[in-house]
Amino acid sequence: MPCLELKVAAEPLPQPATLLRTLLEKPGAAVLRRNYVAEAPGHDDAQLRNRFRIAAVLAVDLSNPPQENETPEPETQETEGAAQPEAAAEVDEEEENPFAGSFAKGLEIWIADGGRTTCVYADADEIPGALAMFDAYLRLARYQPAFLRLDQRIIGLHYAFREGLSVGVHGTPSTVEPTSDLFFDVISPIPEVDDFRAASFIVRLPNGCIGYFHELLLAASAWLDENSYPNILGSK
Repeated sequence: MPCLELKVAAEPLPQPATLLRTLLEKPGAAVLRRNYVAEAPGHDDAQLRNRFRIAAVLAVDLSNPPQENETPEPETQETEGAAQPEAAAEVDEEEENPFAGSFAKGLEIWIADGGRTTCVYADADEIPGALAMFDAYLRLARYQPAFLRLDQRIIGLHYAFREGLSVGVHGTPSTVEPTSDLFFDVISPIPEVDDFRAASFIVRLPNGCIGYFHELLLAASAWLDENSYPNILGSK
């Protein structure tokens, strides 16, 4: 049966790749954060629940709080926008996220592997891509020939978060250990072995974890859709 593969960078990226981590690690900033631990009803296996945890996070820089009432300067001439497309793009980006630098929302994903634990952050805008990967798995699972190819590691699915976590659905790896004389004869088309240069480790979890991870993502995403800076103290 296909399994959930979590490929985690052995070390955090030297520089934050997400707005959430940037804000939480901002030097000299007094940060107020609110965490909501996502739940998936029906998954009561303690061993399953203790392999990973997903929390939705709201964070605001109290040293430089967002100014909700601020409005952008009105544009002067159409020609000015046409002559400066890069400036217009910057304005659009600010309109999409007027709290940039002062407020961030996203995920805190904890993964446990034996005695090791690691935490990876993700911005809210990364969640739709991860959900699309799981939706593709649900559609693929209904088509038996494709599901068989997935189980044989001929095809696979994965989504890479910016901070170095890759979440994938692949077939269960072969139990035959590759040797120097029979290496490529025993590994799957989508290899289950690591590039020796890769500074990362892989946590493989049973098939039941696929639906659990998916439901946690859905729950965290729904909470983030309903909550933002105005109710960071918990009005909802």
